[in-house]
Amino acid sequence: MTSEHDRPPSVQDDFLQTLVRDKTTVNVFLVNGIRLSGQLAAFDQFAVLLESGPAAVQLVFKHAISTVMPANGRGPARDPTGAPVSGDKPNHSRARVR
Repeated sequence: MTSEHDRPPSVQDDFLQTLVRDKTTVNVFLVNGIRLSGQLAAFDQFAVLLESGPAAVQLVFKHAISTVMPANGRGPARDPTGAPVSGDKPNHSRARVR
């Protein structure tokens, strides 16, 4: 059996760890459409801990999350190698065809 320390870091783990380390305010969108806002305090394989204020802490199960996005609209800093990431495609607007 492989332990957590034996597997290579995933994109998800890297992304979430950067958000936790930088104390980035995030919007967490759930699969039912609800938006939660706050700072990620911690995460594990199944859940994230979201702090929304001094007394408001929520444990959110990952299976209920559709999107995690920094509130400022910018993602965590990437390696400046310039290597494209799958989301780095030009934003082409699609014209409506009638």
